[in-house]
Amino acid sequence: MSKKTETMLTGRRIMRALLSLCALLLAAEAIIHRHAYFALEATPLFFALFGILATGLVVAISFALGKLMARAPDYYGGDDD
Repeated sequence: MSKKTETMLTGRRIMRALLSLCALLLAAEAIIHRHAYFALEATPLFFALFGILATGLVVAISFALGKLMARAPDYYGGDDD
């Protein structure tokens, strides 16, 4: 088996393990009784949705900051050929 194929299989195993863990935690969310301080916390899957939205917000902010802080392609000088 080639190194590339082995790496792809390892990546797939890790992804399947993470997706299985997420599914297990989502199922546990329905079973576990939480003592919510705010009414919004009692909403089913609130913390999963909050995590997805927070991650999306971090990605969007980092993308915007990357565009803002990026240097021009010819920052170090033009073609001297």
